[in-house]
Amino acid sequence: MPNILRTVLAASLTLFSLNAAAQAAAAAPDLSGNYDLASSTTVPASTWGYTKARIGITPLDAQHWLIVFACEWKREPKAVCGDFFYAQKRDGGVYLQDMNTDSMRLYFDPASRTLTMISRGADAKASVRRDIFKPTTAPLTDPALLRRYKREQRLSTDKENLRVFGPYTKWAYQNNRIEMQNP
Repeated sequence: MPNILRTVLAASLTLFSLNAAAQAAAAAPDLSGNYDLASSTTVPASTWGYTKARIGITPLDAQHWLIVFACEWKREPKAVCGDFFYAQKRDGGVYLQDMNTDSMRLYFDPASRTLTMISRGADAKASVRRDIFKPTTAPLTDPALLRRYKREQRLSTDKENLRVFGPYTKWAYQNNRIEMQNP
């Protein structure tokens, strides 16, 4: 009789943990969409910010997103400005890739679908930039931003990057969680 009780208890715990894991995975919101820059501020005040920017988040599979970022610098509008990142949904949250994301934090408000990016500078003043992005359905029509956006999309699938870094499904997603804002 004790063996049957242990088996039933083990099966119940397994079902409970599988249900909890499924709920946690479902808890991560869908970040997909386009976001336009609403504001870019720096403390202490400086020109280390953006005049315009666009973030596009596209699902790649059930667990990964591609985040494409195109921008224009306040102090040097013609300079290259953009990047791409991968994110992974797991453990009820969303994590950014571990490459080149140490000085950046992302916050997402599911209610307003607002995305906030906070970046730490490497300057002597220890500058911090806060960029707020609002959702948009408007197509990207600005020629410079569109060109930069397409460049970052191309780089995200570049064969040389794939050869050097491997596929995004094999990357580490441990250190930088996209924080979800609670209402």
